[in-house]
Amino acid sequence: MAEEIAPKTDVAIDAGIAPKSENLPVQVTPIRLTKDNYLSWSAALEIGITSRGRLPYITGDKPAPSKIDPQWANWALEDSQVKVWIISSVSADIQPLILRKPTSFEMWNVLARMYGRKKRVLRTYQIKRSIYALKQGDLSVASYYAALKT
Repeated sequence: MAEEIAPKTDVAIDAGIAPKSENLPVQVTPIRLTKDNYLSWSAALEIGITSRGRLPYITGDKPAPSKIDPQWANWALEDSQVKVWIISSVSADIQPLILRKPTSFEMWNVLARMYGRKKRVLRTYQIKRSIYALKQGDLSVASYYAALKT
């Protein structure tokens, strides 16, 4: 008779307690950052990081304690986990820009500065251009409306 294997749940994550490195996945989102998708990538990665209780590391709300502080080792481990998640979610041509950053907060900020602001302006222009170019033609009203929303 085949034995059923119950799925392993991480009680520490579920309880909001910061776990060490118990089977945490390397990838938290299937979306990889490219030069053109910062807004969707950052939203997806933020959700993934939040779901693992590590959002304060990229917002700066959990800065590094002093290296002589007893909590430094745990902080360094958790921050390294976030760094791995960030590195594994960016394209190979972007990785060299962040690999040497000492904290996940610095990695996150570098990417936001490089791809966030200027891409929003470009994306706004692209959306406006698409809307102005869109014609209903043979599209049904529902299809036309759906095209406007995307």
